[in-house]
Amino acid sequence: MWLKLGISKQKSLADELRKITKAKQTEEKVEKKKEKAKMRELAKNEAPIMFNYLKQEFIISAKKGRDYWICNSDYFKKIMVRNGLHSDEDYIYKELEKVCKRNKIGTYVDITYIDLSYKLKTYEFYWN
Repeated sequence: MWLKLGISKQKSLADELRKITKAKQTEEKVEKKKEKAKMRELAKNEAPIMFNYLKQEFIISAKKGRDYWICNSDYFKKIMVRNGLHSDEDYIYKELEKVCKRNKIGTYVDITYIDLSYKLKTYEFYWN
């Protein structure tokens, strides 16, 4: 009957809560997108610094007769800390892949799950 008279339907509490929730979720989504863009930009600036350090490791490995260099995620993080890099490990690796590709160095990440709470990452760089 309320439709015939042009009277709007009374909103329930659930309708108002959904509206509030949707607005908050949209706001958080925009915020996360901004944060990811900021992290990508930081990683893009820090990847060449990381590559310059890794170059030294590659040279040492090549002098030992190896055509690869491997490290685990703990050592990778230590290198980042030593060089004052503040990017997320995954973001900087993605950007580092691009720098390596330009220098004809292949990359690979091996992820091994020890159990549900621990995973072991190994970063591999090769130039054969």
